[in-house]
Amino acid sequence: MSLRVCFCHHLSLSYWGGGEKWIVEIAKELVKRRCTVEIYALPLLLEGKPKINPKDVLEGIPYYEKIHHNVNGDVVYVTYNPLNWLNFQTSKPRIGGLHAEAYWVPPNVRYGVLPNLANVTNRFANYFELRRFDAIHTVTEAFPVNHPRVYFIPNFVNAAAYKPTREKNEDFTIAYSSRKVWQKGYDLFQQTIRLLRKETAVKTNISGGISEKDMPDFLSSSHVSLLPSRVDTFGLSIVESCLCETPVVTTPLSAHKFLGLPLTYGNSASDFQKAILDFYYMWKHNREEYWQLAKDCRIKALKFDKTVIVDKVLKMFREVYNTC
Repeated sequence: MSLRVCFCHHLSLSYWGGGEKWIVEIAKELVKRRCTVEIYALPLLLEGKPKINPKDVLEGIPYYEKIHHNVNGDVVYVTYNPLNWLNFQTSKPRIGGLHAEAYWVPPNVRYGVLPNLANVTNRFANYFELRRFDAIHTVTEAFPVNHPRVYFIPNFVNAAAYKPTREKNEDFTIAYSSRKVWQKGYDLFQQTIRLLRKETAVKTNISGGISEKDMPDFLSSSHVSLLPSRVDTFGLSIVESCLCETPVVTTPLSAHKFLGLPLTYGNSASDFQKAILDFYYMWKHNREEYWQLAKDCRIKALKFDKTVIVDKVLKMFREVYNTC
């Protein structure tokens, strides 16, 4: 059965964060499965400049960007943002997608204006806002959702692309593959590298300007990824690194623990320093143990492969369409 699926997103796809990438990849996969897909977005960014031109990645999928949209489809998927109905007048059935940890954590000035505004509004209106949807989709089981129909379907990565593609660098290398913002702990990454360089020579790989097709090489060549996020709903960069057989040091956020991957946790630059030194000495003196862990990372991350997850998303759309 062919469906007309419409996506409504509260940011411009040109922001090109995890939520934007998810929409684009899901949309392209649904088209392959003979669905008709359209994407509607607001001309907003959280910070910085546009990173991409959406038309360059959408492969012809219709894309509309303005402040107010009238949207009609067999199923309408709205990435949840309080008061989204002010911008998106939609037909039913509607699915609300929860892709932001900010709705479960206290406001913080460093999140920025838009996330904090959404956070505060959500605290007063969450119950009534979620009831506007016929179903809720969440990418993690780490946070409670107050709705009678909830689908837990995690994010996905193309495991055929994200795999070991080259040998590790000759010099021990630490990768950082998130945005350079407070939420993703870029300041903690910098502090950790300064501490490490007082003790030993290490190199860093920082992903600014790296294209999507080059990311597997970028991650595969590194010995460990340091991803000290303060805010995360899923941890896409963690899964990508694990699929490339590069172990990950990260923070013990609930979303990270629910991934069920062999991760190493820390809360401070000194914690991360110690963890990375352990990996450094493992690589230098116990290579077999390192490779056993690296291969285990990929094996356990395969549950997030695109071929597995997209079928679950399409099943969700069909069930909601047929029962609403």
